[in-house]
Amino acid sequence: MIIDKVIYTYQKEGFRTLLKKVAKKITGTPTGDHSEKIDLTNLPLMPSLNDISGIDYQIPQVKPPKLNKKHLNIVWVIPPVGPGGGGHTTITRFARYLQKQGHLVSFSIYNNNTMLQSNKEAEEVLRKSYNIQTKVKDISELSEEDVIFATSWETAYGVYNIKTKGHKFYFVQDFEPMFFGVGSRYMLAEATYKFGFYGVTAGKWLTEKVKKYGMEADYFDFGVDTEIYRSKKQIVQKEKKKKIAFYARAHTERRGFELGILALKMFKEKHPEFEIVFFGQDVSNYEIPFEYTNSGMLTPAELSKLYQESIACLVLSLTNVSLLPLELLAAGCVPVMNGGENNTIVLDGVEGIAYTEAFPPNLARKLCQIVEANNIEENAQKISENIKNKSWDKSYEKVEKIILREVTMNE
Repeated sequence: MIIDKVIYTYQKEGFRTLLKKVAKKITGTPTGDHSEKIDLTNLPLMPSLNDISGIDYQIPQVKPPKLNKKHLNIVWVIPPVGPGGGGHTTITRFARYLQKQGHLVSFSIYNNNTMLQSNKEAEEVLRKSYNIQTKVKDISELSEEDVIFATSWETAYGVYNIKTKGHKFYFVQDFEPMFFGVGSRYMLAEATYKFGFYGVTAGKWLTEKVKKYGMEADYFDFGVDTEIYRSKKQIVQKEKKKKIAFYARAHTERRGFELGILALKMFKEKHPEFEIVFFGQDVSNYEIPFEYTNSGMLTPAELSKLYQESIACLVLSLTNVSLLPLELLAAGCVPVMNGGENNTIVLDGVEGIAYTEAFPPNLARKLCQIVEANNIEENAQKISENIKNKSWDKSYEKVEKIILREVTMNE
């Protein structure tokens, strides 16, 4: 199916590759015949022209009156959904919690000009891949919901144009303008923080970013699933192997893939005895200048085992921080990360992370320091123990309180 191919390409090869393939499909192989023109009002991976033209964010949004009710009708407007998406994983975590608290939770797919997904397809993926049983509605049907969440910059355009008395929120997981070079998509994404929605952001750094655009917002802290990454029946591996891991996402610009490759080459020259394990994407079509293990996409259980065996993991986050550092710490693996407020503000007070500049020699030196330390096993136990109270539960509760505070008379 077309949607499956599109989602697969997006997840495996990233936005830029998908965009190139779509453009090639639209334009065809160059033959000198320019009779088939590119429709600039129907570009791939963009909000619809109707949704863009219907917005005037200089007109202040009127907040709906607060409701005298405890359980709310909440809908999440999401991009087309495929298995294994990090953003969808976090969204559905909170949606499942809200369901358990008695709220009526549903979803709606915002179909852009490339990824077209039916409600039935989306319901199946949400059930099978994200363990949530819920109704998926057409965006045109939304009008009676109490709370409507935009969840990405494209969906914000659809949510803005919904005619409703419901309260509009924006679930912000990253500063999405930075996903692009400075151009049309950057400007369109940046504008969404001026739409008048109430922001719920993944970490404090994003709250501060969106407030610069006049957006009211509150944040939740990152958590870790301790049943997976620090099971009660499981202890941290007593003997670490000569192994380090690398979160290798070549198709995701913000993960600094090239920086990581250069740093690891320098590390490998100093420590050829170490196995370097790539995970996060199949990189078999890349020429890597040193010996490595290509693990591709791993299940949570497989990730937990890799983290427990590895002394350190190189995990770069050049926009908002990744979920990985807390998971690594829980499993007794030292995250080696680039410094910067996007990481340090969100993970303030978290012990055991090795920060340095996002520059290959600095990253390589930091990895060497970690593997050359005398207290590797002791440190693994310590950092795992320090993270045991970082479950998602407090974050789930906080987000529900934010919603009730903004929408109801009861908080």
